[in-house]
Parts: sequence; C-alpha cells; structure tokens
Amino acid sequence: MYRTKEIRWFSNTEDPEILRWFEENGFTFENTEARTDYYLPLKEQNDIGIKLREGNIEIKQRIHSSDEQKLVKRVKGHFENYIKWSFSSSNEDPLIHSIIEEEKYNWLAVRKERIGFKLKENQNGSIIKVKMTEYPKYGCQIEYTRIKVKNELWYTLGLEWFGSKELEFDLSILNKMLNKNRLKSENSMGYSQFLNRFHS
Repeated sequence: MYRTKEIRWFSNTEDPEILRWFEENGFTFENTEARTDYYLPLKEQNDIGIKLREGNIEIKQRIHSSDEQKLVKRVKGHFENYIKWSFSSSNEDPLIHSIIEEEKYNWLAVRKERIGFKLKENQNGSIIKVKMTEYPKYGCQIEYTRIKVKNELWYTLGLEWFGSKELEFDLSILNKMLNKNRLKSENSMGYSQFLNRFHS
C-alpha cells in the first residue's frame, strides 16, 4: 500500500504546445511502447478504480479531492489524494485470461502511450529529471499520455507525487509546457471519473 497526490487533465485533442515541449526535451510517442490496461466497470464510482496492468491487479481509492486550485497562471484543477494497493497475479490465471484474451465480463480496455519523466531531489538539493523507470524514494512523475478507449483517442497530462514526503518544485514548468494555452478545472479529474463516460 502506498499514497499519492495527483492532478490530471483530459482532452479529446492533442495539445501541440505540450507535445512540442516534450519533444524538445527528448520525449516522443514514436519512441515509446504502448500498453493496455483493463479497468473494471464501476458506473458512477469516481472514488475507486480497479485495473489489470501487466500482470498486476491494482486498486486505487480516492480519499480526498480538493476544490478548484490555481497552480500557476492559466492552470486550474483539482488535486486528488489516493491510496493504492497492488497484487501480483499469474498470467495463467483463467479469469484474467478470460478478461484480456477473450474480452469477457465487459472490462474496459484502455490503450496507453506515455511520454514523461520523474523529478527527484539530488544530494545537493537540486531538482533533476530522471527516467520514469527509475524509482526514487520520493518525487513527482510528469507524463503526457495518448489513450484509446472504444476507438476514441484522448490525451491526458498528469502530475503524480509519490513517496516518503512531498517533493516541492517550481510549477512554472507548466507554463513552459503550455506556452499561452490553458488547463481548465472542468477537465481535471482522475481516471475513474473520466472512464465513467464510456460505461454503458
């Protein structure tokens, strides 16, 4: 079990300024591998998510959602605090096989292509970027993700603080990503709330 603090925005169009910033920093969708996560349909449930991810069962419970917050100029959203659990599962498990390979039980397949990095504090107190595959004791992951759900393409920008304490850093990095674009609070939500629009 571990805790995170997150903020995320969804859009049905690609943001050229965000994409340009990531590309200028060496991150492109062409150089990343896609993965597919499977979410259990929980209609009208915004506080909990259950998914299958690369052989693990993950449960994510939202324990707090803030009122609208202004992070920097032109950026507003809702911070969310989560508790997460992760359990290993066998690829030979017949139930998991039925969900993934046979598409039974109406789990929602979400294809993801992620670009991004983690921020961490080094020994002299400076904030540095490291790969998403690194696991510092605490930090913040910043990612831009192209997702496909039921043949619809969406994009999400997310910041996720993790670890033993909350990393403090200059959020004006968002202004550099956006240039003159905006991130609005009505588009700020977690995956559970976002995916509810696809549940029949």
